[in-house]
Amino acid sequence: MKILRSGIITISIIFLSLIIMTISSISIEKNVISIKNHNAYSSPSPSTSDPPSYSSTSAVTLGDFNFGAAGDWGCTSNTIDTVQNIIDRDPEFVLALGDLSYDSSSKCWFDIISPIANKTMIAIGNHDTDPSMLKEYMEFFGLKGQYYSFNYQNVHFIVMSTELPYEDGSEQYNFVNNDLSKVSLNPNIDWIVVDYHSLAYTSPANIGKGNSAEKELRDIYHPLFMKYNVDLVLQAHNHNYQRSYPIIYNSNNSETPIITDTNSNNYHDPKGMIFGTVGTGGESLYPLTGQAPYVATQYVGFGFLNVDVINDGTTLSGKFFANDGTIKDQFTFTKSVNVSKNN
Repeated sequence: MKILRSGIITISIIFLSLIIMTISSISIEKNVISIKNHNAYSSPSPSTSDPPSYSSTSAVTLGDFNFGAAGDWGCTSNTIDTVQNIIDRDPEFVLALGDLSYDSSSKCWFDIISPIANKTMIAIGNHDTDPSMLKEYMEFFGLKGQYYSFNYQNVHFIVMSTELPYEDGSEQYNFVNNDLSKVSLNPNIDWIVVDYHSLAYTSPANIGKGNSAEKELRDIYHPLFMKYNVDLVLQAHNHNYQRSYPIIYNSNNSETPIITDTNSNNYHDPKGMIFGTVGTGGESLYPLTGQAPYVATQYVGFGFLNVDVINDGTTLSGKFFANDGTIKDQFTFTKSVNVSKNN
């Protein structure tokens, strides 16, 4: 009887240990990504395999959701205000567009964003590449690579790294190209959003690198984004807010993209995509010295861009909420239900 009891106790301890190990692994995974309806999180591994097959879920009514975006955060009182601003709008997740801490350590930024850390998806900026800090960011957010993609309901998100090689033929280019090619075949995806740190387009500012856009980034990726009908591109690096009209690439002079819809705020099935610059997370601002003709609105101040996906997933409604509580920009982007992905 004692042997039997001893055996039962031993088995119970082993079983309990397995349960604890399982719970721990689940908790770790949830700490890395705790986004509702989060159904994909891809590390950068270029694939040449056949595209996957999909079953349509078009008969399912999609719930409304929202996501936030801001970059160039720092560890200031303004950063704290931006985080509170985001908390007030309660997005399902937040796209952090690079240049996170600006300190010699990532700890100050981790402390400030702790209320939203478990739903933040980071891009790497030029202030994030110190090897020790980069390691901290990658480990904290459970990233295997600096560029990746994920789906949320009917929206596909690609996070790029402008701090790694991205030229045609690079591993990153192959990843983005393959990812876009595959998602273009997915009938359950209606919107594509890309984010990264540096600038493809910008109005002029008078401080540092925020004064210029990168021609190579623009010339390589805007045509690629057009090919696969990307809808919204979010960038930072210039410490202010800018939002373009829908624009297409101009092969004759890429610094002056072609505006396809001159309406200031409302767009229905426009050709091209909207570029937004949201370098307003909390680090010192860059005054603007002019307004590019393709920029519909711009603002110098702290805050974040909130995007609501509404009306059964057919409308993106963007609002820039300044930290003083006012709305400095708003736009809507609506798609017809049967618009072809490759029009």
